[in-house]
Amino acid sequence: MQQPVTAIWQQFSNELEKFICRQTGDDAVCKDLLQEVFLKVYINLAKVSAADNIRAYLYRMANNVITDHHRRRQKVRQVSVAYGPDPAEEAVPPEEEYTLAGCLRPMMETLPEIYRQALILTELDGYTQKQYADIAGISVSGAKSRVQRARERLKEIILQCCEYEFDKYGNILSCCDNSSPRSKFC
Repeated sequence: MQQPVTAIWQQFSNELEKFICRQTGDDAVCKDLLQEVFLKVYINLAKVSAADNIRAYLYRMANNVITDHHRRRQKVRQVSVAYGPDPAEEAVPPEEEYTLAGCLRPMMETLPEIYRQALILTELDGYTQKQYADIAGISVSGAKSRVQRARERLKEIILQCCEYEFDKYGNILSCCDNSSPRSKFC
């Protein structure tokens, strides 16, 4: 029984680790969640081996583990809100303080999980929309729609945050805070 798990580990662990790290943003948490995924693989080896698409099955397991992690973390945050914000969470590195690129990750974190995952996989991780459809277990047209809706939601957040001046090519020339509640990202 250990040999099939080892083969699955060798084939998919690096890929899944990158996926989980993109979703969590923390290497230590990433490694813990990766171990949790492969513990589930070990426990459910018969189901994993019987799956038509093992890769998609593993991504689904990883996504479920990540979702569980975020839910647990959200419960902890709700309790800690009563004691006030953690100053370490509010600190922004100086190099990210005034760049739009530095603001995108926190903005993406406010998106619902399905949209955040769609954007991260297709825009940051370089997966095609077809590959994303396989991972998410949806049709290609459904994946395209989800990615488009995610982009639209992110655009709304970006435009609510600040006022921008663009050149004729769509490049940002200047950006200034419009003091909206969303401006906490920039």
